[in-house]
Amino acid sequence: MRHYIKSLLIAIASVYTTINIFPVVGLGANPKNLVLLIGGFWLITLLINPIFSIVFLPINILTFGLVSAILNIAFLFALMTFLPGFHIKAYTFPGATINGVILPAVHLNQVLTIAAIAISITILQKILHIIFE
Repeated sequence: MRHYIKSLLIAIASVYTTINIFPVVGLGANPKNLVLLIGGFWLITLLINPIFSIVFLPINILTFGLVSAILNIAFLFALMTFLPGFHIKAYTFPGATINGVILPAVHLNQVLTIAAIAISITILQKILHIIFE
């Protein structure tokens, strides 16, 4: 039971952090959309990722675990199709200077924004699983 609660909290933290990093995610007026988004990522983490990781084990090893990121991208596309009010727009990173390192401005179209959001959620989930397990 502790494992399920811990993985749910990790899903909540990773989705919340990613939504705050990328302000182009629209959940619509229905608060049920946020619950479905977090619950979907939680179910993908618990049920679908282990199955696909075993089935695609050689590809998963060669790509350093990118199968879960691809599943998250597919899940975001499915949510945009089936959840009314859920949308992701194109994102423009305005650029930044951090300790003398200049990061240029970058414009991501909608598909690249979805991929960046899914990869961000995947990386945050993996880091939080490493920290808390």
